[in-house]
Amino acid sequence: MRLLLAALMGGLALSAVAADLQPFDAKTPAAIRKAEAGKPFVLAFWSITCEPCRDEMTTLKEAQRRHPGLRVHLVSVDSRPDPAAVRAFLERYNPGPAVRWAFADDFGERVRYAVDPGWRGELPRTYLFDAAHRATVHSGRLDAKALEQWLKGK
Repeated sequence: MRLLLAALMGGLALSAVAADLQPFDAKTPAAIRKAEAGKPFVLAFWSITCEPCRDEMTTLKEAQRRHPGLRVHLVSVDSRPDPAAVRAFLERYNPGPAVRWAFADDFGERVRYAVDPGWRGELPRTYLFDAAHRATVHSGRLDAKALEQWLKGK
């Protein structure tokens, strides 16, 4: 019984950690690139009110299933995010394993500029970084075929 309880508690703790949101500010994009040095990764921006973002979660989950080891960073751009609402969205639309972030600056423009000076806030916004960290940028719903093509060439 103790082993069962310990396994259950460990599973709950792991689940809670996976659901935690990390703060994303103007310094975070550089920190992510440094942490992902030499590795391809996906950086996807979304909002709980964005209908196309919901579909993109399935696309990202399927890509991770087909390409184990693909690193995905999901960033909620909701201003003053409600962590419970963000977690509920992620639980409902289940994007698969990902590092989960939420904007941590009330001045979203500053954060967007740090990511990409040309980004005006359209969502979803996805950056596909190859191993050399050259970015392919997608505004709007990410097409599964386009993502698969990028994955083949990364």
